[in-house]
Amino acid sequence: MQSVANNDFGFELRQHGGEDADDVQSQEKACMLRVCGGTVIAPESQCFQGKLMAKPLLWASVTMATAIAAFVAIRPTPCADLPKCMASYRESSYLYNAFAATGLGTVFLHELASLLLSYRSVQQAEGLIRDLSKMLLPSALLCITFAVLFAENMILYASSTPWYAHSASLGHSSQDGTLVYTIFYVEWLINVPILLTLAGYCALELPLDVVARPIVVTNVYIVAAWSCYFISNAAARWSMVALSFAMYAWASYDMGQWVVRFLKDNPDSRSGLYLRPCLAILLIVIFGIYGIVFLCRLSGTVTTLTERLFYTFMDIGSKLIVSMVFTGVRSSEYHALLLDMLVNTNTVFQREARSRNDFDDTSGA
Repeated sequence: MQSVANNDFGFELRQHGGEDADDVQSQEKACMLRVCGGTVIAPESQCFQGKLMAKPLLWASVTMATAIAAFVAIRPTPCADLPKCMASYRESSYLYNAFAATGLGTVFLHELASLLLSYRSVQQAEGLIRDLSKMLLPSALLCITFAVLFAENMILYASSTPWYAHSASLGHSSQDGTLVYTIFYVEWLINVPILLTLAGYCALELPLDVVARPIVVTNVYIVAAWSCYFISNAAARWSMVALSFAMYAWASYDMGQWVVRFLKDNPDSRSGLYLRPCLAILLIVIFGIYGIVFLCRLSGTVTTLTERLFYTFMDIGSKLIVSMVFTGVRSSEYHALLLDMLVNTNTVFQREARSRNDFDDTSGA
């Protein structure tokens, strides 16, 4: 006989001597959403919605459809087609992107080595702990993030033409024809969902359908913010800006609810639990700072050079902070896992000893 016990971190420890779960079939029939260790039974219609929203392919499809629709509707002018934009491009130095790519390559190799070593360790213990491979997901996602950042900086440094940029069209002679680095927005459409997945699904252990809405909303307002650079009508442009910030507020509210729910279900601060919600709060603040820089660039108070420098180093810094946070989270997970395994082993030993004593008493009688 085997029983499966769940610990506070979502790991399932297999132990002998317990009762088999007799409600597996009923759980398979019902649509159940696991939220921070709790179980919420949802109606069938909400179940169907949850299953759809839990598919990352659907998130990518919505993002692609929004980006294509915006591109077709706006039809931005490539930077290479305007002399003013090309002149601005030639005056800029991209040497620091080479240094950034070098550092990112080093961080990527470090994260990749950590992932491979962890995978080898997990293989040895996978028979004892179910779903232990989920512990590797944060490292895998971080590897993708650093790889995308590395590619972005190499493109900025090595490209001979600004094929990755477009020319602004804001209805002002001083700002029309300035560089709009579309490559940053493409990178955000890839990496921001990864960061939100790390914050919600990996750190706070929320189901994917709960994490999905802020991810989709965030990607939509990223596309909306990019399109603002190509709307010459001031009223329409600032309406789009207002819509983008409204969607940022919506996504931030949902992320705040992640934190509230997690702290409610995990009131204790043991095993570094309070480190987990810090990531969601940090991302809300970082995205807000990005929004301020976006407004300054759109209003002309910040130059394209300052904007590019900020986006480059803020992109790198934010991902490094996330990596450091997950270093602490992983350390607390391993600590909690070790304690749970020790407690589980002790419980099994006590059960076996009790069973032997009962058998001896019966035999003696």
